[in-house]
Amino acid sequence: MKAALAGGAYAALPVLSQASCFSRTAVIPAGQVTIKDAAGLYPFENTLEARLLTGAQLKDYLEFSARYYVQTPAGAPVDPAKLTNADSTPDYNYDAVSGLVYDIDIAKPAGSRIANLTFQGKPLDPAAQFVLAVNNYRANGGGNFPHVAGAKALWSNSEEIRNTIIGWVKAKGVVDPAAFASVDWKLVRDGVAVF
Repeated sequence: MKAALAGGAYAALPVLSQASCFSRTAVIPAGQVTIKDAAGLYPFENTLEARLLTGAQLKDYLEFSARYYVQTPAGAPVDPAKLTNADSTPDYNYDAVSGLVYDIDIAKPAGSRIANLTFQGKPLDPAAQFVLAVNNYRANGGGNFPHVAGAKALWSNSEEIRNTIIGWVKAKGVVDPAAFASVDWKLVRDGVAVF
């Protein structure tokens, strides 16, 4: 996304990325990685787009996503098998946003769960502008996430995200989670980590 926006009016803006959980069982096995392994991470034919959002809109987006978790009061047992899919929200309608750090407080009701939301170590400025790398399903209103479908479109690509992932794996030759994985969010109850 940064390369696509380079030299343009939005090149200086921070780029964040949306990711959805398409499969709880997809894995990249140790050893030889196949195209099938990489494609299994992204089974849909979605393409990549860039949308312009504010910090306030991103917080709304995260609050909407956090409705995925079942409200669980402090002191109540947490059963990981029953913690998700509240109100029949499918896994693919739960999004994480990479580039922001935040807590999801499952003790609170949906709509007021996002806490300690920061960007680069500072509280997220509601007025700040960001580029959100998002799939075309979400960009076109899929899942009814707030703000994205109506946000200014900055860039789009016709290549399927699955093929972009496969190309990245081929170019790297080695898939090292340390090269791209990060822990940007966590579940809490009244400020205390759940797991």
